Amino acid sequence: MRFRWTSTEGGLGSNGGVRLKVSNSELWGHAVANITPSAMPAVTISLVAVHSGAFTWLAYALIGVLMTLVAVQVGILARHFPSPGSLFFYLSKALHPISGMIAGFTMMAGYFGALAAAPLLGGLFVEQALQFFAPVSGMGWIAGIAVLYLLVAWRLALRGIEISARWGLWVEIFSILCIVLIAAVTLWHFGWLDPAQWDFQRLHTAPLAQALILSLLAYGGFETAGNLAGETSAARTAIPRVMVLSVLMVGGFFVAMAYIEVLAFAQIPASLGNSTAPLNAIAKASGHPWLGIFSDLAMATAAFSATIATLNSISRILYSMAGHGVIPRFFHHRDPRYGTPARALRVLAIIVLLSVAVVALWRIPILSVVGTFGTFTGLAFLLIYGLANIATPWFLFRQRHARRWLSLIIAGISLPLLIKVMAVSLWPLPTGGEGAATLLFVALVMVIFFWGLYWAVFQPERLRHILVAVDEP
Repeated sequence: MRFRWTSTEGGLGSNGGVRLKVSNSELWGHAVANITPSAMPAVTISLVAVHSGAFTWLAYALIGVLMTLVAVQVGILARHFPSPGSLFFYLSKALHPISGMIAGFTMMAGYFGALAAAPLLGGLFVEQALQFFAPVSGMGWIAGIAVLYLLVAWRLALRGIEISARWGLWVEIFSILCIVLIAAVTLWHFGWLDPAQWDFQRLHTAPLAQALILSLLAYGGFETAGNLAGETSAARTAIPRVMVLSVLMVGGFFVAMAYIEVLAFAQIPASLGNSTAPLNAIAKASGHPWLGIFSDLAMATAAFSATIATLNSISRILYSMAGHGVIPRFFHHRDPRYGTPARALRVLAIIVLLSVAVVALWRIPILSVVGTFGTFTGLAFLLIYGLANIATPWFLFRQRHARRWLSLIIAGISLPLLIKVMAVSLWPLPTGGEGAATLLFVALVMVIFFWGLYWAVFQPERLRHILVAVDEP
C-alpha cells in the first residue's frame, strides 16, 4: 500500500485571517503542566523511595537521561510532521497509519484519565488546605471544588490557547514555588549534607531497577507540546526544543527534591517509602507544620493547571483525528470567535462533569480513582513512547537521514527499558481498579488494531486520508 502526502487549506487556530499564537514560555508551561511535576515530591516519590532508599535521586537522574533521549526521538518526529494530533500523526507518517490510530486513541483515553482525575484531586487538596482554617470536609466539598475547577478551566480553554496557556504557566510556577519554599526551609533546618546518599557501596541494583520502572511514569506528558503545533510560531523548531527542555528542567527538579526529601527523612522517625504526605511530614518535623499548607496548595494549583493543559491537549487530538476521518467530522470544528476546538471542549467538559457526579454519588475514594486512571495513563505513555522509538529510526533510515544511526542507538537504549516497564505493568495483573484499567487498555489496543486491519483490507482510502495534511502548520 502506497501513501502520498497532500495538503489542504486551513489550520487549527486560524479563522478569517486570525491566527492565535503561543509563546515559547507558554508552550513550555503547557508541556510541564501535563507532566505535573508537583505530584512527584508531594505524593509519588514514596512509591520510588520504598525501593531505592537513599539512592532515590539516582533513580530519577537515570530515568531523566532516558526520557531526554525519548524526547529527542519524539522531537525528531515533531520537526518532520508538526500536527495538533501529535503522535497520532507522527506515527501515521513515520511508521504506519494503524500505529497512528492506536497512538491517537490510547493518547485520548490516557489523557482523559488524567483530565477526569485532576479536578477531583484538586478538590481533595483544596479541602485539606481549608482544614487549616475551618472544619471543612466531605465528598460534597470535593465534588463542588472539582466542578468549579473544571468550569473555570473549560472557559479559559474555550477563550483561546494564549490565555489558557498563560494561566496554566503561572499557576504551574506558583505550584513549584510552593514546593521550593518547603525545600528551602528543609535545607535550612536539616543542612545540606547527607553522606549516605553518596555511599555507592550500599547501592543494590535489583531494588534500584524496580525504582527506575516506577520513576519513569513521573516524566510522562512532555509530548503534549506537539498538540499546539497549529498555534505555535516556528513549530518545527520550537516544539522539539520545548520537549527536550521540559524533560531536562523537570528532571533537575525531581533529582533535587528526591535528595532533599531523603535527607530530611533520614532524621525523621518515619520511612519516606511509607509516607502518604511526605512534604507535610517534613514540615512538621522541621517545626513549621503550617508549611504543610503549601504542599496542599502546590498540588491544588498543579491540578488546576493540569486540567487546563489536558483539556487543550485532548481537544486538539479530537480535532485532528476528526479532520483525518478517524472519528466523526463533528469534532473538526473551531469556534468562529476564538478559533478553539469548541465542540470537542464542550463534549469533554460534559463527560468529566458526569464522571465527577458518579464519583460523588457513589462515594468512590478519590485516590482510588487517581490510581485507576493513572494506571491507564501510564500504560498509554509507555506504548506511545515505545512506538516512537521504533518509528523514528525507521523513518530516518528510509530517508537516509544523517542522524539515523544516532536515532537507532537511542532506540537501542530506551526501547528495552520501556518494554520491561510495560511487561511489569501488565503481568502479574494488578488487582482492583488498576487491574480493570489494565484489561481495558489491552482491549482498546486490540480493538483499534483490528479496526485498522479491517480498513487496510476493505477501505484503504480511509487509511490514506490519515496521511493528508488537514490541519498541520
